[in-house]
Amino acid sequence: MRRHLVAGALVVAMAFGALAAAGCSGAAPAEDVNANVPAGAPPLMPATHQDRFETLGASGCYGCHGASERSNPMLNGSKAMPEDHYVDGSSQTLELDPTHDQCNTCHVQG
Repeated sequence: MRRHLVAGALVVAMAFGALAAAGCSGAAPAEDVNANVPAGAPPLMPATHQDRFETLGASGCYGCHGASERSNPMLNGSKAMPEDHYVDGSSQTLELDPTHDQCNTCHVQG
């Protein structure tokens, strides 16, 4: 009897898992907030970045989008900062240029 209950519970759990996965696969893709940004304009921050600059400052932005000795950008899949955002115009300095430490001045919330 106990085996049947465990097997039944497993079947129910698998069915709910399959339904959950099916529901997620039909989700609409995230909107590209930069689709209508004019050429040469700084990209907008996506909604997922809400209040990040206010909380973490430029070092929070650099932690994902900046360069390190191992990679550029540090977070796989994020957009790398342009070279002109670094001291001496080179990401090899691994140091953010002070004139670019107010990220949300140009990169507003999208």
